[in-house]
Amino acid sequence: MTTANLYPFLTKAQLKTRLQEEPSFRKEAIVILFALQTSWEQNTSSTKDKNRQGFMSSHAVNGSKVARKIIAGEDLSPDDEAHVSAIAPRYTRQLAVYFRAKAIAEQPALQVVAALFSAA
Repeated sequence: MTTANLYPFLTKAQLKTRLQEEPSFRKEAIVILFALQTSWEQNTSSTKDKNRQGFMSSHAVNGSKVARKIIAGEDLSPDDEAHVSAIAPRYTRQLAVYFRAKAIAEQPALQVVAALFSAA
């Protein structure tokens, strides 16, 4: 048995597949990315900090606009849906980091397992 089979977290490849196949997961990803923006970035629909969190500058305006609509429960236009489909799949690394941290927060015992895969 290889250690890859023991990895308890969502991988970038698994995330990529879900983002391609599940429209609702793409929308969830947009909201997560918006939440990862700083409050200044959220308020201005832009990117200020190069912190590898949230939207890159080229996606900040449309990603923020669509995230606000999703959070408010508004219907998305075809253009909004196109933005979701184009933007969300670009962030598998950030989403993998996010879901790993979430899993560890929900199940602290996973920290030991995470350390096995983080060792250099």
